Amino acid sequence: MLETDGLMKILESFAPLELSRKSVENGDYDNSGIIIGGDRAVNRILFSLDLSEAAVKRAAGLKCDTVVTHHPAIYLPVKSLSLSDGTTAPVLRAANARMNVISMHLNLDLATEGTDACLAEALGAKDYKILDYIDDRHGYGREFTVRKTTFGEFVRRAKKALFTSRVLAYGKKSDEINKCASFAGAGSSHALKAVAGGQTDAQVIITSDMPHHALRELIEAGKKVLLITHYAAENYGFEKFYEIASEKIGSRAQTYYFRDKRFM
Repeated sequence: MLETDGLMKILESFAPLELSRKSVENGDYDNSGIIIGGDRAVNRILFSLDLSEAAVKRAAGLKCDTVVTHHPAIYLPVKSLSLSDGTTAPVLRAANARMNVISMHLNLDLATEGTDACLAEALGAKDYKILDYIDDRHGYGREFTVRKTTFGEFVRRAKKALFTSRVLAYGKKSDEINKCASFAGAGSSHALKAVAGGQTDAQVIITSDMPHHALRELIEAGKKVLLITHYAAENYGFEKFYEIASEKIGSRAQTYYFRDKRFM
């Protein structure tokens, strides 16, 4: 038998909440941990990058009592809850079904083998340098080398590895590249900081949700930029987290994964 506190110990053995707390102390914002405490007993768990309406529906269909997400089910403070609101409706539906909802966000981004490290791995990194340390072992942003190739071929491989066709690539496809810097999720500010501060001389910057001013500055700094969907950038690592957590959970609970292809 598994209970919520036991599940949290398993999840934190891979991605300690202390990493989220350290990140908040450094000026970031997060809301990781138990978002909804329904029942203590945990028998069926759905892992999903987001607590979306589709994810809650899938969890209900599978008779899951627990949902584990990457993005916090409640991120910023809310003043009201409504079934007509796209942000709060899934929270209400999950609470009404007495589901536990646990979110592992910045702590999973920063974990040694978390979403940020996994993105670099998917893009071909065999080893990497952390660009922005949160402590002596963990941090955000990865610089790594790849086998010399053209930018166009690198983009093609990235799309295949991340199971996505939705990318924006800025740079001459025929140019040769061999060094990259990746930032899982919306990492443009970290990318700008790393380039401006001389922490990386990578030829290619990979991230998501980049505002135009950041893109312009990176292009004018001579960088190639590959923008992938936020979902595809982090889903790869979250699926790895699901596999590791499922192995640790073992026979104590049944686990399932929801891949939302709308956002790939």
